[in-house]
Amino acid sequence: MKNLSLSAGLAPALFLLCSLSASASTEADHDTQRQHGAHDHGHATLNLVQEGKTIQLMLESPAVNIIGFEHAAKTPQEKQKIENAIELLKQGEKLFGFPASAQCAQIEVEVESEHTELTEHHDESKEEHESNHDEPESHSEFEVSYQFVCDAPTKLDTLKVHFFEFFPLTEEIEAQLVTEKRQFAAELSPQSSTINF
Repeated sequence: MKNLSLSAGLAPALFLLCSLSASASTEADHDTQRQHGAHDHGHATLNLVQEGKTIQLMLESPAVNIIGFEHAAKTPQEKQKIENAIELLKQGEKLFGFPASAQCAQIEVEVESEHTELTEHHDESKEEHESNHDEPESHSEFEVSYQFVCDAPTKLDTLKVHFFEFFPLTEEIEAQLVTEKRQFAAELSPQSSTINF
């Protein structure tokens, strides 16, 4: 994964939050006898760290939630679907709604996926396509990091997650948040998609 341009303060906090999220998911696996990690179809994870005016979001989701499949794109339609999804994922202000009074603006985004690499290498030979076709479907994911700056951070009291509207195959998002006010977790669904800070 490429290095993210995080401030010195945010990088350790986000790393710690991701580690805590992973260990919590592992414990939940034992309790529920069900895979509930980053690669559970219909499930995604969201980590948020606020430091002053800066908010860093990291979203991880199986590719099937985003594009409806996990295999390498085999048709022009599948390639187009990936490109459209990547363009939409880059638009954090569409996917995450901060209060207007907080005056938040996205300043950085990075999308990582096996699919982004494939769309950048269109010169794959027919033989490679055929060999990919014979292989069993592998798990693929999207990891997206966003950085926002909010000019009025004291007005940050909610975050509306619009992700479900754009990617309806996503059934739930497990969120871990570290804000100026508190650290907490939230379970989001299409019916309950607002986080109260």
